[in-house]
Amino acid sequence: MHVHSDLLDFSGVTRLFPLPKVVLFPHVILPLHIFEPRYRQMTEDAIKDDHLITMVQSRPIAPGTPCLEPVPIYEVGCVGRIVQYERLADGRFHLLLLGCKRVRLVREIDSPKLYRTAEASLLEDQEPVLPLDSLREELIRIFLGILKQNNDLDSDLARLLHSNLSLGSLTDIMAHAIDAPASVKQSLLEEVHVADRVTVLLEMLRGRQDPQSGPRRFPQPFSLN
Repeated sequence: MHVHSDLLDFSGVTRLFPLPKVVLFPHVILPLHIFEPRYRQMTEDAIKDDHLITMVQSRPIAPGTPCLEPVPIYEVGCVGRIVQYERLADGRFHLLLLGCKRVRLVREIDSPKLYRTAEASLLEDQEPVLPLDSLREELIRIFLGILKQNNDLDSDLARLLHSNLSLGSLTDIMAHAIDAPASVKQSLLEEVHVADRVTVLLEMLRGRQDPQSGPRRFPQPFSLN
């Protein structure tokens, strides 16, 4: 089974898994419970092929608005690779999906499949021109401090954050973990300039240095489709 996050086998056509208020970031693991027939089919096809699925957030619909099919979705999602799966006796799946890279959906493709597919282009991080060492240190210090206050400090996570992770990877892990509205997480996913992600995260974390708020536990609970 593929366990790496490179996308050398990405064809430019991707399976779509729209969910409300779920944003997948690169470098993190998302647990998923798959039970709808269309997404069972999607999972079967992914397992037989490249193990790739693109998580994309469905757009909110105003109260009283008739349900649309297909549901409207954001243009930027994250390609993930199935790194572990459990096939249940009744056809459902439990998956662990590793976020690999941001992707912009170009256009949806007509398909005989039950699930949606789209042409997509990969988005690369735009690294800062100048080093941001002091901001990186502040990010880690405040983030770990909040985790400690909330009794969520994990030694493996602490070691990871103090490793030689790229600044872009660091911001993605924090954006995944922090308790924030889905709209904020979507904006962080859409932001390819790493320095701008650092700025937004620092502003959020500086205002949350108390025991009543902070990042979520690791890992997050299973998301239902």
